[in-house]
Amino acid sequence: MFFLHRATLGLTLLLQIILGNSLIVPIAHSASLPPLGGDEQQGITPRQGDKAQNSEPSSPTGHSPFTNWNAFTPPQRGVPGRREGGGTRGGDCPSPVTALIPESTMGRTASKQPAFFLYIPGTLDQKVTEFEITDEIDKTLYKTTFTLNIDRPGIVGIQWSPNSKFITLEDDKNYRWYLTIKCDVSDSSKDILVSGWINLATLTNDQKRQLEQTQDPLEKLKLYVQQGLWYETIATLASLRLEQSRDVAIKNQWNQLLQSIGFDPALKETQNEKNKAQTILDAPILKIQIN
Repeated sequence: MFFLHRATLGLTLLLQIILGNSLIVPIAHSASLPPLGGDEQQGITPRQGDKAQNSEPSSPTGHSPFTNWNAFTPPQRGVPGRREGGGTRGGDCPSPVTALIPESTMGRTASKQPAFFLYIPGTLDQKVTEFEITDEIDKTLYKTTFTLNIDRPGIVGIQWSPNSKFITLEDDKNYRWYLTIKCDVSDSSKDILVSGWINLATLTNDQKRQLEQTQDPLEKLKLYVQQGLWYETIATLASLRLEQSRDVAIKNQWNQLLQSIGFDPALKETQNEKNKAQTILDAPILKIQIN
């Protein structure tokens, strides 16, 4: 779980996260970051399994390559993830729903139960939502349903409780997750589906000890960025934003993180794309829901 104690933050301390550690590449300005393209909706082909590859290219800057969140790649011959999902016309859901994951749709984590974050551009009235985890060959390992309810547009985190019967993920393996909002339980063509890949990282004993001994969320955040742990990084910043929504420094750090995975209005070509990216940057974090 990614619930954090309230921390008093100053701009100077925040800048230390970005610049204070020579091993950390600034999130929004990694020299190895590839040009960011548009965020068009990807088509979905029949689900089939080829192993996902964990690409860890060397960095010309000598910094940690993991800060380039988009460096990980989905399967070469398999089905890529889907960051943006919308149902057919007539569905009783706002769309498009956007998963806050890297452009590659692959995210690294050391957690057996990572949290997932979505931007939802409207209200949801107790919509049945399905979550599924599969292995590399798309065999279902875990599936559950719950309800989503929000009264305004914003970002929602889905966090699984340690007490839930969640599948135990194994180190150094890739998994795929699917999250489907059932807009009309009688018509699956109106479902909204987003999906992505998880690469479960193996940490050294020293890295584990560092994380266990570090209590301050900002110091922990530096370690997550250094190790390229996407799901821990976004969950930590989201929790800080939820707790301290008026803190400008945290807001700026959050924006840099989202810009680094393609939600940067300055790099979009059309006004519609610019507006969409800016809307996601400005969206409030409504809640982190535990299931």
